[in-house]
Amino acid sequence: MIKLPQVLMMVLIASILSGCQSTGSNPAKSIVGTWTSEIGGFPLTVEYVAGQVRIEGYADVPYLIEDTTLTVAGVTRSVTFPSPDEMIQTDPLTNTDQKFTRIK
Repeated sequence: MIKLPQVLMMVLIASILSGCQSTGSNPAKSIVGTWTSEIGGFPLTVEYVAGQVRIEGYADVPYLIEDTTLTVAGVTRSVTFPSPDEMIQTDPLTNTDQKFTRIK
């Protein structure tokens, strides 16, 4: 049986791997900061810094943004920024959206 923290980590990494599509901004700059979301009813906080994704309690994971594609640990997502404080990551295989809100 997989433990809940392992499941959350797998879902988190899958969620943060995304292509970035931005409205009027640079996705590489827009993604930098601390974001919150919810996965399976559990709150999730993720911090994007220069080339690294940070999740408390886990090792940093490198990410790469090329044009509108974000890749983390070999997984990609499509990302849009409807506003400076909102990020939507879309799984290109399932077309499932994950909404993130910037923490100021």
